Amino acid sequence: MLNFDEAQAVFAMCAEPVRETETVWLGLATGRVLARDLAAVIDTPAADRSAMDGYAVRAEDCRDACLPLQQVVYAGTRPEPLLPGHAIRIYTGGVIPPRADAVVVQEDAEESYRGVVCARPPVAGQHIRRKGEDARRGDLLLPAGTLLRSGHIAALASQGLTEVPVCRLVEVAILTSGDEVAAHDEPRDVYQVHDVNGPMIESLVQSMGAVVRCHRHVPDDERALHDMLRELAADADLVLVAGGASVGQRDLVAAALASAGGELLCRGVNMKPGKPVTVGRLRGKPVVCLPGNPAAAYATFALLVTPLLRRLQGRSELFPPVGRVRAALAGARAQCGDAFWRVGEVDHPGGRESFAQVSAQQGAASVSALGHASGFVRVGPQSAGQLQNVPLPYYDLHRWLS
Repeated sequence: MLNFDEAQAVFAMCAEPVRETETVWLGLATGRVLARDLAAVIDTPAADRSAMDGYAVRAEDCRDACLPLQQVVYAGTRPEPLLPGHAIRIYTGGVIPPRADAVVVQEDAEESYRGVVCARPPVAGQHIRRKGEDARRGDLLLPAGTLLRSGHIAALASQGLTEVPVCRLVEVAILTSGDEVAAHDEPRDVYQVHDVNGPMIESLVQSMGAVVRCHRHVPDDERALHDMLRELAADADLVLVAGGASVGQRDLVAAALASAGGELLCRGVNMKPGKPVTVGRLRGKPVVCLPGNPAAAYATFALLVTPLLRRLQGRSELFPPVGRVRAALAGARAQCGDAFWRVGEVDHPGGRESFAQVSAQQGAASVSALGHASGFVRVGPQSAGQLQNVPLPYYDLHRWLS
């Protein structure tokens, strides 16, 4: 059994990124992973432009002088060369006229029929956005592996790009197992439970920008598991199995994986919840067996599977930052491994450290309040007693599930 940090590294590195790429329209590229480095193809801005509404002038002409107005330049208007001793009315984004070297903002000027008087003489370069100030042609704009967000789309659009090369979407197969799990179109007796893991895992996969290729269910039968694992590994980049990960008589996934020709890379992680989680490979594809209890499956997906998914997607950042918050953990008991406690919204009192309220429901099968969790605090092995207002590592789900 591995400790949490060891297991996280094993999960993250057990597969290679998908190699196939495609080109998509820029407007649909948000959430996709950039397939190759992109350099700026033009200077932005392409010319010196005004950063303010005002008057384009030569700074040396503005001392105690009334400057006749020569032209009005809007964004998109071609300016005339500035005549000596004149001013050109210019609006934000307008191209700086040749021979002008400053912009006087309109609040610092007084305009009359005679011309413009500058209340505050400018200095050369004032309120001018220089050519190439934002990006210069040939400079690296975005590196391969960037998860594209709206701000990246803006940068690419400023270069005149309409399409962008991205990595192919990662395809995931989901397999739920267990005689106790009733499919949604079947009657449920008291000895059965609804399939919680299937829809939850589908949602988690989609939140990561991957797609669910198929969703299957098999009973507690090793041969059925064996056959289904071989089928799914042939068609998907990643197979996620829910249930059957422990060491009970009906926990058959490890045996089925071995009989199908796969290899186990990690069986069990010294963490709570999620201790039974297992990862292996079959036909070169990673196979992850999540615990059957939904809250444990949720935690292990967020903390162990998401770095693996990011690697498959070709992202450059596999592990989001881990913050620190204070939390009051009453009655924390001695333990062998790391415990991950669900917490609600994190408070940010003015000028003070962040504080997390620990959720009352921490059971591995408790899901009623799962949607209210903002993240996990990590509690390492410790002596029995209480941890009151102690700073702890904080895994923010807004970061870890995206």
